[in-house]
Amino acid sequence: MEITRIGIISHPEVDRKILLRITKKLKKKHPRLYYDPLAAKKTGEKPTKTRDMRIDLAIIFGGDGTLLWSVNELRNRPLILGVNTGRVGYLTEISSDKACEYLDKIFKGEFFIDERAKLKINDKHEVLNEMVILPQRPASLLEFSISLDGEKTTDFRADGVIIATQTGSTGHSFSSGGPIIHPDAKTYLITPMISFMREQHPLVVPDNMTTTIEMLGKKKDLYLVLDGNTVKKMSHTDKISVRKSQNTAKFIRFTKNKWKPKTR
Repeated sequence: MEITRIGIISHPEVDRKILLRITKKLKKKHPRLYYDPLAAKKTGEKPTKTRDMRIDLAIIFGGDGTLLWSVNELRNRPLILGVNTGRVGYLTEISSDKACEYLDKIFKGEFFIDERAKLKINDKHEVLNEMVILPQRPASLLEFSISLDGEKTTDFRADGVIIATQTGSTGHSFSSGGPIIHPDAKTYLITPMISFMREQHPLVVPDNMTTTIEMLGKKKDLYLVLDGNTVKKMSHTDKISVRKSQNTAKFIRFTKNKWKPKTR
């Protein structure tokens, strides 16, 4: 794959010296470079909104939050290279001090593509990690009704519910008692958050099934949280549908080892 257009996306706290060092290296390769507003401000370049970038490769500087936000903003689904400048960086591939070394490998084609599944929420939003339903008032017990392909499966009470991809299985879902799922497994997870009296354990769902979530019990104000970045207020009467998206996220990796069962 020829890489001729590259987007530079930055967390606000990334040191400008890191960006300047990397962009200097990139300019020697003569691709067309695009800079999100934060990266542009730090480097003195012309800004382009992330959602308006039409690129072959996005180089994302930050941690997991920056990477998740960027993946969902980018519209033409480019290759993703995460450069860790944050605290966790589980989804990123390289550290900032080794970025220049690995850029040479990219232009030589010495990399692999790790394709990760995404979920579609209400046929409108997409998540790479997880979708969460939470009460507007903390520690307010919610009652959920779950159906799979239209067939009622279970009702349970909990502080919230997480629907996680294989990638997201190592995050909040794991902290709530869910299993870790291999990236190639054709499944996703329904994980209750602090289920009342432990009446419901996590469910592993085939990714060819659609999950529908309805709210039961007392009417309460709710929030829908998508990949930890997008928060939408929802009504108690709203139904939430979740299915596998046709889109994927394509990460650049330098080894073929996708299996990282460590937690974040």
